[in-house]
Amino acid sequence: MNLISKKDLLAITGISYGQLYRWKRERLIPEEWFIKQSAYTGQETFFPREQILSRIKSILELKDNYSLEELSKILSPETSIAKISINDLQDMNEIDKGLLNIMPQVYGKDEYDFFDIAFIIAISKAAKKISLSDDQCEGLLRKSISAASRQKSTNVSCTFFYTGSEYHTVFSPNSAPIIFDDDIEVLEQLSISEIADTIKIKYKNRFVH
Repeated sequence: MNLISKKDLLAITGISYGQLYRWKRERLIPEEWFIKQSAYTGQETFFPREQILSRIKSILELKDNYSLEELSKILSPETSIAKISINDLQDMNEIDKGLLNIMPQVYGKDEYDFFDIAFIIAISKAAKKISLSDDQCEGLLRKSISAASRQKSTNVSCTFFYTGSEYHTVFSPNSAPIIFDDDIEVLEQLSISEIADTIKIKYKNRFVH
């Protein structure tokens, strides 16, 4: 995992120490992103680089239009909606249309929680990057549903990998790096929390109540 130190984070973003920890208290930044590690000066705080920079960018863009309480709701890693119907997903161009068409059949339902939607977008992104066929997308989705359904928060990363002749996924906390052996071909790693931030902001009237 690519980490950034607290000192470098403050320098790059221009925010203050006080702002950073206030946003932590307000749950705008997940506590698990504050990673303590030993350094030559003693214990230092590091963060997952891509996730924290993306989150702070979102906060700075939105803070003049929303209260901290509203921002906390928008950016919360927990599910923010009860269910959303398949019809309400039709205009979301982030979702592959082939996957959209098979979701009711594969999931066995017509309404979805927020993690379902963020995960479908992750598969859509991965499928486009690694050129998966419709059948491969469906097979990957079917294999992944059980593991995806056990995730209680969007504060995870999804790694897509290939071994033998099969495509697979694995979920891990954003703060926990995964190291595979040499026989595993890692194809893509996507942060579900980054996807969640993006679509909550873009479709805030649909997802945040």
